[in-house]
Amino acid sequence: MTGLVTNVVRLAAGWDEPQRRAWCERLEDRTRAVPPHAVIYRGRNVIFRDLVEGEEVAVKRFPVASPGKRLVYRLRATKAVRAFDHALRLEALGIGTPQPLAAVEVRRDGWPAASYFCSAYLPEFREARELRVPGAPDRSLLLGLLGEFVGRLHELGVVHRDLTSGNVLLVPDRDRPGGVCFQLVDINRMRFARIGVRAGVANLVQLRLNDGGEVLEGYCRARGLDPSRLRRLYAARLAWRGVTQGVKERTRPWRRRLGL
Repeated sequence: MTGLVTNVVRLAAGWDEPQRRAWCERLEDRTRAVPPHAVIYRGRNVIFRDLVEGEEVAVKRFPVASPGKRLVYRLRATKAVRAFDHALRLEALGIGTPQPLAAVEVRRDGWPAASYFCSAYLPEFREARELRVPGAPDRSLLLGLLGEFVGRLHELGVVHRDLTSGNVLLVPDRDRPGGVCFQLVDINRMRFARIGVRAGVANLVQLRLNDGGEVLEGYCRARGLDPSRLRRLYAARLAWRGVTQGVKERTRPWRRRLGL
């Protein structure tokens, strides 16, 4: 395609070899020919799986559609590059996330057109959003463990800025309490800094799991806090989160038309 250039910006150790690099350079063509059974999610972004030299890989394509976004990503790192770099930081801190493999950028006439984040494919997992269901297996235990997980993140100075329950995975692990380990995905929007209690609670309520207090109690255990002193703050933040999410959902079509 005229004016289209693909750059492999990041590669994991062991991936800097001709066959894998060539696969990365063909990602834009491969995305247009993904068979239906390989599609994990299709919306504004596309997530699919592929086989690379015998290794199953998950690929997420971030389009850069609006002129404003093209200008932004000409001046700053693309979502794929940030996801790759954040994954390395999380791994160094002992925080679970699918292993990063590559970050690829596509430019048209010098302007960003799309970026791709490639990671190891997880064949088995559940999303934390399943814990919204009252009858979910081991729900109370897992809600408390999830709160502890977020509390540990904040103690380590890590904030996932899109901490929805769909962005926390429960991956089977017999050696962990509850038989699962928690892993973060969609990690291009993160902050690494000291996290105060109010900022931590504001982040925690993004999960919105309609629990009976288990998430907050687990969070407080991890941070050495008294949950009784935070319940009113937690409830207020949760109510405000519901309002802002409602506004966000109602304005989503307009924001997408504007490329926001």
